[in-house]
Amino acid sequence: MNIITKTIILVIVISPLLLLSLIYLLAPNRYNILIVGSDQRGEERARSDVLMVFSIPKSPAKPTSLITIPRDSRVDIPGHGMDKITHAYVYGDLSESSQIGNIDLTEQTVENLLDIKIHGTVEFTFESFKEIVDLVGGVWTEDGQYDGEKALAMVRDRYRAGGDFARTADQRDVFKSILTKLKNKDTALSVYNHLQQSNKAEINIDTTKAGMFGVATYIRRFGRLSLGEIKTDFIPGQGDTIYAENFGQNLYFWVIDEGGKEKLIEELLQ
Repeated sequence: MNIITKTIILVIVISPLLLLSLIYLLAPNRYNILIVGSDQRGEERARSDVLMVFSIPKSPAKPTSLITIPRDSRVDIPGHGMDKITHAYVYGDLSESSQIGNIDLTEQTVENLLDIKIHGTVEFTFESFKEIVDLVGGVWTEDGQYDGEKALAMVRDRYRAGGDFARTADQRDVFKSILTKLKNKDTALSVYNHLQQSNKAEINIDTTKAGMFGVATYIRRFGRLSLGEIKTDFIPGQGDTIYAENFGQNLYFWVIDEGGKEKLIEELLQ
């Protein structure tokens, strides 16, 4: 076997390994998906009633996480100053990627707040949420099984024991149940098609980057793609009434505990 033949064989063997190594190195340590549930009614501009970050780690040593950002969180919205994060979805012009709300400004605000990169977004209205729950055959929580209509009533109900804390906890439980159903390929395809085709929902996922992350995760987890246990939490803080300059009146805000936020980021988003 001459030197040229040996070189060709070596290139054939090594090139795929180099390519896989490059994909692994270029893939982010976490793939973060911003989930926005809109309160849109009719043609009116929508606020973000549900705001969560679903974060998938490349390493199996890190937890998969689902983090709620309370809709009344007092944050710096680029170009608009200190305001409730829910209003980022209302301000400005709608982008070509979303006709529901301003997903670009919401994404930028969340990235600044949590010091992370958002890699994909999923948006849905109340009506679309019901359709998604019914598409997956209903959802399960600790309190039982719910179809789309009942699930929507539960995740919107803040006038109960526990108030908004109970409501956002239910939202996380419902989403975890939906994720479990999406392990079925046919169900996952039905939901994806709904998000692609509905005028009441949007999905914006860079399939190339998602594919690279999937390969990297597959490599790091030695051929297993299980997400493992999903850790859930919310951005810590406390409620307070503060004068809102944009509205000229006192409003209720969720004032974020910066130390608690940094701890949560370190444990669940890094």
